[in-house]
Amino acid sequence: MASVKFQVRGKRNPSKITARLIIDKDNDFRRSTPILINPKYFNNKSGKVRQIAEFTDKISVQESLDELRRSIIQEYNKAVADATYINSDWLQNCIDSKFQVVKKTDHNILPNYCELYVDRLKHKTNDKTGEVGASKATITKYNTIKTKIENFEKHTRKKYRLTDVNLKFRNVFLKYLLEEDNLARNTAGRYLKFLKTICLDAQKYGYNVSPELPLVKGFKVEVEKIYLTFDEIEIIAKKEFKEESYRAARDWLVIGCYIGQRVSDLLKLTRENIVEYNGRKFIELVQQKTKKRVTILIHPKVEEILQSNEWNFPPVYSKNIDSSKSKFNLYIKHVAFKAGLEEKVEGSKIHEKKNRKESGVFPKWQLVTSHICRRSFATNHYGELPTPLLINITGHSTEREFLNYIGKTPIDYADQMAKYWNLN
Repeated sequence: MASVKFQVRGKRNPSKITARLIIDKDNDFRRSTPILINPKYFNNKSGKVRQIAEFTDKISVQESLDELRRSIIQEYNKAVADATYINSDWLQNCIDSKFQVVKKTDHNILPNYCELYVDRLKHKTNDKTGEVGASKATITKYNTIKTKIENFEKHTRKKYRLTDVNLKFRNVFLKYLLEEDNLARNTAGRYLKFLKTICLDAQKYGYNVSPELPLVKGFKVEVEKIYLTFDEIEIIAKKEFKEESYRAARDWLVIGCYIGQRVSDLLKLTRENIVEYNGRKFIELVQQKTKKRVTILIHPKVEEILQSNEWNFPPVYSKNIDSSKSKFNLYIKHVAFKAGLEEKVEGSKIHEKKNRKESGVFPKWQLVTSHICRRSFATNHYGELPTPLLINITGHSTEREFLNYIGKTPIDYADQMAKYWNLN
């Protein structure tokens, strides 16, 4: 049975009385009420107003708290019956409704609409998968652009509205991202795309936007596509390590280069993902991002690793997938270094002190990240396996997107056809 208690959390006179809704040990929510009181007149242990003669409003304040308690419990019972999701925001709405608190938010203000957009993402239906709610990564990236805009407002000492997002705004904001925020060009270009997406959503809901909005565009700068060749993968596979963490990183890296999955799917694989059809073993999984079910024939190099582990995948570094990904990225650089990947190549990496991407020419091992697994698979097998099959495994939406991903053009595809027809 849910209960409602009250407490005063501050020592300042006056302080707001906090309402606490306790459902069970995992659901304990607190929100401030508009009721003010001198802390010395309130007993936190009993959750009631002290009956002190000098406090002349003691009866009316206690009555307000009792009414609020009854109101919250009444709304809670309704919510349970209607299977409504209850959290701290729900409790705040109960309090606001009881005291007729009206929140006025102008969603024509750019950061305000960003917040509204993110809130809608939590309940948006994915047209491709039918799933409700955006991924954690998607919500994070749009929260990030909201933060960037708020920091930009502080920098310019100006508030921006949806109608302000025009070509002039685009150029000034881009300059801020590149010169003040020190972002990489591709990152800045991506933020401009996110900003335009938000403004187009506002336009769809009837908000006024700048007539120049269609001209506000992001951009992408072509960068070197780093991947591991079959020979390099073979060298890595044969490299011996005493430490289990590096052995696991080596094996995951090799497996990843032969199954072409994102690291978020790769490091979740277990023995249960291994299935058998017509005497052949496959890895079967549902991709986290696309929600597509993918079945991949187990390559002999992958089978060799699995057999050495009694058909188990290598151990992961943490139950938390984000922590595992971070450690995997760290360890595979060491694996690549020990494998002698010293060839100087053009690329970009995170500067340790600045925590920003920097472009330049570096030893290849320094550019090895978890993403190299998927790109190596796609690049190495292009021209060897049918492109539609590769696209199905990697999860790209279109052939054009896939070819751009591996740094190929339609001309390369035509050349592939010429070789198939023995025209070269």
